[in-house]
Amino acid sequence: MREKRRNMFDFIARRDKPRFPFAVATVTDRGFVRRANEDSLLCLGDDGLFCVSDGMGGGAGGALASRWICDAFAAIMAAEKESVYEIRQFALVKEIQRVNDKIRTYARERGYKMMGATIALMLVDVARPSRALICHAGDSRIYRLRSGTLVQLTRDHTVGNELGRALSENAAERAADLQSRRNPLTHILTRAIGTELRARPDLAEVDIKRGDRFLFCSDGVHDMLTDEEISALLAGGTGPSATVKDIEAAVRKAGAADNYTMICVFT
Repeated sequence: MREKRRNMFDFIARRDKPRFPFAVATVTDRGFVRRANEDSLLCLGDDGLFCVSDGMGGGAGGALASRWICDAFAAIMAAEKESVYEIRQFALVKEIQRVNDKIRTYARERGYKMMGATIALMLVDVARPSRALICHAGDSRIYRLRSGTLVQLTRDHTVGNELGRALSENAAERAADLQSRRNPLTHILTRAIGTELRARPDLAEVDIKRGDRFLFCSDGVHDMLTDEEISALLAGGTGPSATVKDIEAAVRKAGAADNYTMICVFT
């Protein structure tokens, strides 16, 4: 039987009476080609934490790395449940290095050449839900749709994207080719959790407004769909559950050539 895990739900973040609720739906699936699902997700609505992680290293190694990351973040949120936003931020970032070391030790002891996982994480200040921390490494993405405009809040840590960004404006066509999902360089990661001695996630604070729609996804989603398609699907959805179903249907229609995982958040 084809492996499939689905968890769709709506909730209201209750702590300290946030000014607006979050409605959320999620899905993760191995797709049509892969033999196992190496993706994991974490969705803690009351704690304002959402994370997608895509494992790398093959089979059990990648799946284990992504699961360890999500489990570690869940444990931190449980331990810091009553802490203020800034303390929870600090604890999360510190935990990233700890789980980075854990993955590296496990891989070294078993002779694995590569083991790690991407992260695309958002921590909302549930006492002041107009602000959030974005933390990411690798090529899993966070999109925000606001007033009809789609913005990618993360930056792909891939060879193709880094080279494309480094080129001058006079080489715009070549830069676009390097950043294209069809270019094999776009699938070579320059950062991930567990692949380097020191974890190097990007951190940024973003604002949230009522009516924003967020999509957290692994590359199994954005490799199958263009940004224009994602924007239209996010804009057209009547709610997160319907939107996730529509995006999943589009991914599967496009071939679902990789594991795909997504979290859709409506504010």
